[in-house]
Amino acid sequence: MNKNALKYRVISMLASTISPPLWARMTRVNPVIFYYHMVSDDDVAHVKHLYRYKSVRTFRAELDFILRHYSPIALDDLLDHVRRGIILPDRVFLLTFDDGFREMRDIVAPILREKGIPAVFFLNSGFIDNRQLCYLHKASLLAERLQAPVSVSSLARVLDITGHNFRDSGELAAWILSIPYGKRSILDRIAEKVDLDFNAFLRDRKPYLTAVQIRALIREGFAIGAHSVDHPPYGAIDIKEQLRQTVESVRSIRKLFDLPYGAFAFPHNDAAVSREFFRKLREGSTVDISFGTGGMITDGISGHLQRCSLENPPLPAERIIALEYARKMLGIMTGNDRVMRD
Repeated sequence: MNKNALKYRVISMLASTISPPLWARMTRVNPVIFYYHMVSDDDVAHVKHLYRYKSVRTFRAELDFILRHYSPIALDDLLDHVRRGIILPDRVFLLTFDDGFREMRDIVAPILREKGIPAVFFLNSGFIDNRQLCYLHKASLLAERLQAPVSVSSLARVLDITGHNFRDSGELAAWILSIPYGKRSILDRIAEKVDLDFNAFLRDRKPYLTAVQIRALIREGFAIGAHSVDHPPYGAIDIKEQLRQTVESVRSIRKLFDLPYGAFAFPHNDAAVSREFFRKLREGSTVDISFGTGGMITDGISGHLQRCSLENPPLPAERIIALEYARKMLGIMTGNDRVMRD
């Protein structure tokens, strides 16, 4: 058994033996910050090939579980804690959502209002009002398109673009889903060959929130933050572009919605983000608080907190939370419970 497999086995064993309330006391993780991307009972073509998302029924049940063990806080509470040192109550959580899908207004917000849970919606400034489509969502739409019959001549033209031979459309779809941010223009060329119109999809489906809808969410008490301009993996861009994506998106959203704060959540993850990045970011007054996706691990950067995904791995929230606590405890025991940055 290799080292990683042994580590996961230990974490799984720990997670199965202790309840969340006891984990919270033992690890002193407070607040716990959770995030989702999508909640829907539908086949959401621009997302379904990227990750598994929760149904409405499952989402409701997971919120009920969380509410039995934690009390909700709003972003304002967390900002007071970070900026002014205001002590938070024990066992509190902040709920966040990434990518600004229209399902946040149609599905998520009504459920949160019903249950009395505040939340933060992190938006890509380039996608507001459906001005453009994220490269990941283009890839998922192409994978969906390839499940339908495609003419031999169209496939031949696609193969000319890729420079590869594929045994079947499934293999081609897997390759498309692996296209990196830096080569995302290929997606537009392939779409043209298989008669997939991304602009028509944006116009007809309107997958992202509009500015009008976002203002309505703000009036209802929800908070808004930035999630970069167009969702690049920060490990794939240099520090200059990292700073541009961050500052430009936060400034744009603050100005558009007249926000008194600047909140930012890294797309993908923040593993490749250096201390130098945070030093330069803090030289301005644009960003007050930022978030990674590292789970319950402690981050040494002031004003930067890590979040736990409740979609990955594709397990019930109760199990994911237990695994995160166990991972945190193992990190404490072995001295590896902090983010290490260059």
